[in-house]
Amino acid sequence: MLYHFLHNLEEIFNSSPTLGLGASFLAGILVSFSPCIFPLVPITLGVVGATSVSSRTKGFFVSAVFVLGIATIYTVLGVIAALFHVIFEKFFINPITYIFLGLFFIIMGLSLLGLIKINFFSFSHNYKHKPTYPSIFVLGLISGLSIIPCNFPVLGSILTLISLKKDIVYGAIALLIFSLGYGTVLIILGTFTSLIAKLPKRSKMVIIINKSLGVVMLLMGIYFFLKFVSMNGWL
Repeated sequence: MLYHFLHNLEEIFNSSPTLGLGASFLAGILVSFSPCIFPLVPITLGVVGATSVSSRTKGFFVSAVFVLGIATIYTVLGVIAALFHVIFEKFFINPITYIFLGLFFIIMGLSLLGLIKINFFSFSHNYKHKPTYPSIFVLGLISGLSIIPCNFPVLGSILTLISLKKDIVYGAIALLIFSLGYGTVLIILGTFTSLIAKLPKRSKMVIIINKSLGVVMLLMGIYFFLKFVSMNGWL
């Protein structure tokens, strides 16, 4: 379905600017159901849990600030693409990014499996130094930037079309809407994290969530290392 959608993306953008924006939002939603969203799930839950969220309202605002950080990075890319007609593929699809992504996924996977200790990726809310809204926004910026290579098959298509349109405002809005579509799942998860935060740290559900995500992260890390090997002709 995703590849069929990408095939028709240029036609949608050219047929109507409004339909193009709608397609950007739909593209964000579709990407949010791909494995590329998995690294951001424990981060979102960890961030919201770290603020000792006791209500769904606060969970919504905390996760929305995190998603706003991601949206800012993607919007800036849209502006650059429209302003300088830049094609980003060579920047984000290369061996170095695959090594980075492989390490990123594996470290997060090992943390979630409990083999190394990074408290930020747990769902516990017993933190000595609680994140502030500016720090959550910055974390969103970093997270959005780090995961770009994984999202690039869709994101790159939109950036290329924006580059061809040469409309700065439209480019910014299109990528902002894409980001909001992509972040919808994260905001929903963050909104209801208060339910998870109330669970005992060693409850069966929390352990299952951690282990399941950890295994997925490790598999994704291995996948990107294999992409690196393949790109260098070693496979």
